[in-house]
Amino acid sequence: MQIARFRVVALAAIAGCACAAFGGIRSDTLRNAPAPFLFGFGQPDPGIGIFAPGAIPPTRRILVRFEPDAARGGPAHGQAPGQAPDSAPALAIAAGATRLDRSFDLVPGLHSFEVPSNQVEEVLTRLRATPGVRYAESDGKVHIESQTTPWGITRVAAPEFWAAYGTGSGARVAVLDTGFDIGHPDLPVPVAAMSFVAGETYNDGHSHGSHVAGTILALDNDAGVVGVAPSLSLIVAKVLSNDGYGEWSDTIAGVEWSVAQGAKVLNMSFSGSDYSQALQDAFNAAIAAGCLPVAAAGNQTTDAPRYPAYMDNVMSVAAVTPNEDPAWFSNFGPRISVAAPGTEVESTVPLRGWQLTFGNKTRVAQHVPGSQENPRYGRNIYCDYGWFLWDFPSSVSGNIAHIRDSLFFPADFVIENAWDAGAIAVVLSSDMESGYQPAITYDHFRPVWYVEKSVGDEMILADGANMSITSMPAGHGYDAYDGTSMACPHVVGAAGALFGSFVPHAGLPALPPQTVRWVLERTADQPGTPPRNDLYGYGIINLKHAGDYLHGRIRCAGDLNADLMVEDTDFQAFIVSYNALVAPGGPYTGADLNGDAVTDDSDFQIFVQSYDALVCP
Repeated sequence: MQIARFRVVALAAIAGCACAAFGGIRSDTLRNAPAPFLFGFGQPDPGIGIFAPGAIPPTRRILVRFEPDAARGGPAHGQAPGQAPDSAPALAIAAGATRLDRSFDLVPGLHSFEVPSNQVEEVLTRLRATPGVRYAESDGKVHIESQTTPWGITRVAAPEFWAAYGTGSGARVAVLDTGFDIGHPDLPVPVAAMSFVAGETYNDGHSHGSHVAGTILALDNDAGVVGVAPSLSLIVAKVLSNDGYGEWSDTIAGVEWSVAQGAKVLNMSFSGSDYSQALQDAFNAAIAAGCLPVAAAGNQTTDAPRYPAYMDNVMSVAAVTPNEDPAWFSNFGPRISVAAPGTEVESTVPLRGWQLTFGNKTRVAQHVPGSQENPRYGRNIYCDYGWFLWDFPSSVSGNIAHIRDSLFFPADFVIENAWDAGAIAVVLSSDMESGYQPAITYDHFRPVWYVEKSVGDEMILADGANMSITSMPAGHGYDAYDGTSMACPHVVGAAGALFGSFVPHAGLPALPPQTVRWVLERTADQPGTPPRNDLYGYGIINLKHAGDYLHGRIRCAGDLNADLMVEDTDFQAFIVSYNALVAPGGPYTGADLNGDAVTDDSDFQIFVQSYDALVCP
């Protein structure tokens, strides 16, 4: 059984209460155990995520890309000579879109539009038949890829890299996620931050984005944890809501903005099942602009396509355990690029408390680990012990169920009964005077809290009253999570470190993202069948090995074995690559010492000059 650990940096005092620990016992074994028999009441549907069916709003945005001349109109687009040309947005409005949501500069001709939720397919059909429309598609849904619970920094050989090549030197990486824990003492101040989620700031109201950021670049300050490359510069693009969900149009906007801010690497620790050509176009443009997209492979234990990880020009990352076994949840398949640590990864998170308000008075509530974390507003409906269907009044549907926990039936049992009755949240209380903490054995799709007996007594007296359950800041801390979401930032930190530490000399081409990917893949440690397999890709990344490779092409041209000497062993390595003539991965691979992606006589001249010097500068 794993225990979620919190090391609190600054925990805000909560008036009138000694708060219980925010962490709780979490067990992969228990959480996946079969649900108890519920007297015929419904079981949770697998694969839904943390939202119940119907809780995610229907898609109201579409993505449309027009041909370059669509905005100019003319006879080719059905207009009579002399008629005023239609704009591209006007074509979409004519097809039934209600409003232009945003336009994208990174992908010319791409726009997102709002449409009535019950007319999405009709509008798409009309647009696809409209001259000048390259494609039209629904805006896809994505969700975060984390499970629970930083040996990983050591496993990817980051400390050895720091000693030889530094800690990132300010290269910019972008975290596209749930935001950022503002003020966390173990995280740097972002060089740029923006929210693309309507109605939410870039402050992290979830924890996922902050955890990812910490793995990449948590400060080397003798406190808390340290990231893969603590000298990198952080760009924060909030594209997932505090609920952990987002849409492709927000992701595209985040990609476009991050590239404009100078990001060299994109971290995308989320996935969805909806393919988007618009998103693929955005990644193609990002690569062309010198930025490497990296995505979590997903946590569905499948080789079925998950996006963006399955897309071209995106580096897909699988998760491994401390024993170098594939993580039980990690996706696999032909698109896996590399693997990285993804279990028991400790990193930075915001700490939050919860308050329950009714009758103009606020009381403390504790969140039950394994349930959703969302504020809730509704009427307080008392449901007795929740054992039977008749314990739940019809008024509980759409409201908050208060259940007195008898400790006789498992808490999961009465919670599921409340879901079947239509409750949007559950508050558990007990007849115990103190020390009550319910135990649940698997994840729930809606939020659950528990309160002390005295608060439960007040709730019984206030049956039917309006009530709110909201979060409040409670400081900054650390927690250990599992998931391909946690593996992905190890790779992003490594890629950022290579960009920051290996800047070619003046007059030479910049290090391209395709080369960084190729080097990370070809220098990885392969626990499985070489050179590549569907579980590990090319293997578990090794940042020191990747640094040694680029050292011999950029920092000390000709020192191909990174021993600070250019000698006969390097000459042998050079000849092997020279005979191949064309460098295999692009500039600065093979024995390409001048960045022209070819190994030829000009590289040999550079090698001879280095060889005469013998000792690297």
